[in-house]
Amino acid sequence: MSGAETDLTQRPGLPARPPVRTAAEARAAVTEALARCFPVGGRLHGDACLAATELVTNAIRHAGGVTGFAVRADRAAGLTIEVEDAADAGPSGDAAHLDDPTRLGGRGWPLVRLVSSHWEVEPLPGGGKRIRITLTG
Repeated sequence: MSGAETDLTQRPGLPARPPVRTAAEARAAVTEALARCFPVGGRLHGDACLAATELVTNAIRHAGGVTGFAVRADRAAGLTIEVEDAADAGPSGDAAHLDDPTRLGGRGWPLVRLVSSHWEVEPLPGGGKRIRITLTG
């Protein structure tokens, strides 16, 4: 891995940083990865922390918690965040409701899609899913 790339991965069987279990820990991992490749404090940092918070919070609230977390920063490719959970159902939410001040909840996934340049949801072999997003600065 070159100095222009950082990979902070938490998966079973891999030695890595302490497991990410909360939104605060996800933001810390994103900040650490970004600091090695990008200036921290700009729009990319804010968008990445928002996306990581929403993905981890959704995994906790709707899928029994985070089962895997990875963040990779690369100057050329941007920042990739992966969150795995045990639920097979994909995320939901409608961007049409983002501006509705009377609606409570349901904004997380639309916000993640809004700040991401690419996103995908893939089923995991033993059940559950991995959500992978990419943000570019």
